[in-house]
Amino acid sequence: MLVMKIAWYFLVGVLFYCCSSKNSARQTFIDTSVIKEVIFDASNKISVDSIIADYKFIKLDSTKNLIGEIWQTIVTDQNLIIVDKLNSSSVFIFDKTGKSEAVIHRLGRGPHEYLSISHVALTPDQQTIAIIDSKSSKVLFFDLAGNFLERKKIPSVCLDMEYITPDEVVCTTIGRKPEERNIMKSELSQNQILFTDNDFNIKSAAFPNRYNADFLESSPSLKKFGTDVEINTSYCDTIYRVSSGGQLTAKYHLDMSAIGGISNLPADITNEKLKKLSETNCMFYGSYANGKDFAIFNISTPPQNIIAPYLYSKASGKTYRLTLPARDDDDFYSKIYLNGSCTCYDNQFIAAIPSYRILQGTSPQWQKKHPEIMDGLTEDSNPILVFYTLREP
Repeated sequence: MLVMKIAWYFLVGVLFYCCSSKNSARQTFIDTSVIKEVIFDASNKISVDSIIADYKFIKLDSTKNLIGEIWQTIVTDQNLIIVDKLNSSSVFIFDKTGKSEAVIHRLGRGPHEYLSISHVALTPDQQTIAIIDSKSSKVLFFDLAGNFLERKKIPSVCLDMEYITPDEVVCTTIGRKPEERNIMKSELSQNQILFTDNDFNIKSAAFPNRYNADFLESSPSLKKFGTDVEINTSYCDTIYRVSSGGQLTAKYHLDMSAIGGISNLPADITNEKLKKLSETNCMFYGSYANGKDFAIFNISTPPQNIIAPYLYSKASGKTYRLTLPARDDDDFYSKIYLNGSCTCYDNQFIAAIPSYRILQGTSPQWQKKHPEIMDGLTEDSNPILVFYTLREP
């Protein structure tokens, strides 16, 4: 364990050295003084029903463009914002009861339209929706009624973005050298994280991509929980909080040694080598939800890359491998969707259940117990959201 910690602090030192670009307007620093060790233990298993204090369903209104696959769920004090970027290419705005208020569907090549939805962010006042269209290198802004407000150009390498402050934005990229892709001709394009002002002028950058050009790794995982913006770079065991001035604070170090996990891949990794590694090792791909008192980390397990959810208690510092409740539990179908949740609001973890799964997968007893869900439900209905409130194991 001591050798592991020494090696990890050496890695942080390397990242600290590599974290800025020579062309940056200011240097990016990493603060490691408050990092929490999250140690995974597969033998410490608990059923999800032992940690669920309460749950509630929210039935989303039917809409003209139906929600196919939920990519993002953004929750504010007043609204639920659902992003389906793959099927309907739309952003759905509901009130907190699930009543439909607006749908943004602007697929096209016009000035107020997008070719694709890469990511959706809210401005800090939670009144404006920003839709990132990386294919067109622009961001379109809409109000909560779905009305177009303005558009802004973004660097051609940007994939995701979140607001740090009203005047500061963090963007993610894959981070390729200019000669490897037809992208922005700048040394900054080699970085996976770009810090910009609110007009997307780059001010600094962090985490140069050290992998080979033929290795098709994913972009960093960028998430916002409350006011905290968090980043996990590809195949990295550390989650960072982003703050004003391009400051990065190492928040969690994920110690997967006890479960056979690997991370921080070597620079000469190839797609073939990664495939073989994933068949024999646990891996973290950036899927997690960070609440007020708990976090859930979804770990890919070999040999079939099945997701194993782990609960992390911030009070005790312990992790627990979550398992399913007994199938004869009356609430089995209500509780199982906590596993794999990657969205939360304050201390509530959120899951989405497709309507066809409720119709085809739940028992007659469950359906009779939940008439508020079953009334008018068809396979063409929008998904049902479940909000879980957790308790200490």
